[in-house]
Amino acid sequence: MDLLEKRIAQLEANMKEMQQELAELRQERRGTDRNPEAQTTPHNASLPPYTGGQQGYAAYGQAGMQHNPQQGISGYPSQSQSYQGSPPQGYYQAQGTGQPNPPGMNPYAYNQQRPNIPQEPKPPKDWEHLIARVWLPRVFIVVLLLGVLWGFTAAVSAGYLTEPVRCLLGVVVAAVMYWLGERQIRSQREALGQVLLGGAIGVLILSVFAAHELYSLIPSALAFVLYILSIALCVFTAQRRRSQTLMIIATVAGYLIPFLVHSAHPNAWVFTGYEAIFSLAMIAVALKFDYRAAYYVAVGVLHLPLLIGYAAGDFGESRHIFIAAVFIQHAVLLAYAYFGPSRRKLDETLSLFPGYGVMALWIYALYPFTEDSIHWRPLMLIGWALIYSLAALGKYMKGERPPVYISIATAAWFLWALDILNQSYSPAAAIVIGTAGLILGFKLKNYMQQITAAAVFLYGVSGTLFLIIHDLFSAPSLSWLILLISIAVLSYVIRHMSETIIFDRLPDILMWADALLAIIFITQITNVLTADLTYDFRHLVLSAVWALYAIAVIVCGMIFQRQMVRIAGLGLLFLTLVKVIIVDLPDVSVAVRAILFIGLGALGMFVSRLLYKRKDSSSPAPAPAPDEAAIDP
Repeated sequence: MDLLEKRIAQLEANMKEMQQELAELRQERRGTDRNPEAQTTPHNASLPPYTGGQQGYAAYGQAGMQHNPQQGISGYPSQSQSYQGSPPQGYYQAQGTGQPNPPGMNPYAYNQQRPNIPQEPKPPKDWEHLIARVWLPRVFIVVLLLGVLWGFTAAVSAGYLTEPVRCLLGVVVAAVMYWLGERQIRSQREALGQVLLGGAIGVLILSVFAAHELYSLIPSALAFVLYILSIALCVFTAQRRRSQTLMIIATVAGYLIPFLVHSAHPNAWVFTGYEAIFSLAMIAVALKFDYRAAYYVAVGVLHLPLLIGYAAGDFGESRHIFIAAVFIQHAVLLAYAYFGPSRRKLDETLSLFPGYGVMALWIYALYPFTEDSIHWRPLMLIGWALIYSLAALGKYMKGERPPVYISIATAAWFLWALDILNQSYSPAAAIVIGTAGLILGFKLKNYMQQITAAAVFLYGVSGTLFLIIHDLFSAPSLSWLILLISIAVLSYVIRHMSETIIFDRLPDILMWADALLAIIFITQITNVLTADLTYDFRHLVLSAVWALYAIAVIVCGMIFQRQMVRIAGLGLLFLTLVKVIIVDLPDVSVAVRAILFIGLGALGMFVSRLLYKRKDSSSPAPAPAPDEAAIDP
């Protein structure tokens, strides 16, 4: 109470000093306003009115026109004056500045200059404060606890402390540490006080554990209640002292309570129910008091005790209960992100996306694709895909950008497609989902969606490139065909967008890649169709197909007036020539060589004539020669 009264008296004295200074400033201002010499000058009538142009009052701040805003310049008005065309009173306050002319700023400029205030140098780090007041108590509280533990062990070995006395002594020590921690915080020693408070909660929990598990002095139900009360005390202390560290300690300790209670017959409902309810309670507390680190701990640590409990206990038949706890937490996170305040976009991204990934791992771990009559895994995957798709649609209909929901929906549909389709058809499904996701991400200008869809698309592309076509109508043929169509569609969509995506040449790069992949595709198809022919005819047909493909590309470039397409066709024609010389020429017969060279040479001449004809038809007709009679001498 004495300290509080001293602070109140100090605050009252400071308020009186501020009132006295304010009265003196008002008196000085009144004296300035009443000064007749500062009110008028002989040159006021010659000043032009403000016209609102680029010069305006800012012109008075140019080189050669600088003045002292405190003393004024002869012929120009002072700060307390105004003249015809000057800014109205209150203009600078409306502009968001508390004073009309800050130091270093032209007083007649219309918010076109900024005060040139030098930044103060960053003070050096106080290592003495950091070590002595922050880390020293944290380290030596551990040393103190170890010393107490060894002293406790020595006293027990000597027979001085019985089992009930040991437990009561632990409670007393916890109470003393808690009192000392509160006293240190009241004395403005926050770091030391928080360490003592956290240590007090730890000693209290250890005392209850010793009384229950080691000495069997209290039953399981009472031990569970005492654990809950200890965690509640820690949460109350963290909220009272605004300590996120204590909140994290309470969260971790609360997750471990089921492992500290002895039970001859563990119950999956009780275990998972407690973990899920405690997780939601700590998430709510962390969100209410804006403890970001405690929020992530409450969200992520739940999976660790569930995993340990499922692996250590005989809960093979209770997998639905464990997955339900994971689903409930993720559903609450999704509901809060959807209906909660929009200021936590980062929290949505860092909790929903990894949370869905961990949940998918739980689904794959607990529900392998077995001979069960009900295939739970695809049902769960498509259920969450629909939920996130509806959430993204709802946000879009509200006029909001749904970056997280649509990205997770894309990943969810991808996982579902991989789960229900054969391995041969999964690349085609990934390409379709990735293409649709990329187009949607480009339309919505959603970078997270673009990255997610690009990852799915690249998975499909890499899977397709390793597929070898053995039959004309097969899964590899379908995957290759879908890949070629998807790249062409992406190039078309990006080319016709209002804004450039990534860089200008991306559509052209996609078309070049599509053309090269088309060569691989038609090569495999040709090899399948000519599998029964002789070696010479197979090479002959393949080279002919390559040449025809090059001609088709050139013709398309002429039709659509695309120079790059025509150049690509010419490049393919030269590539065919290189293929004939390097691959076909050494192994085929002389007759086949003659056919290859005659056909390829004829096609080259035909393409050259075709391009000449196009150039002649597109070039303007030459102007007629002027009449000689019209020429002036």
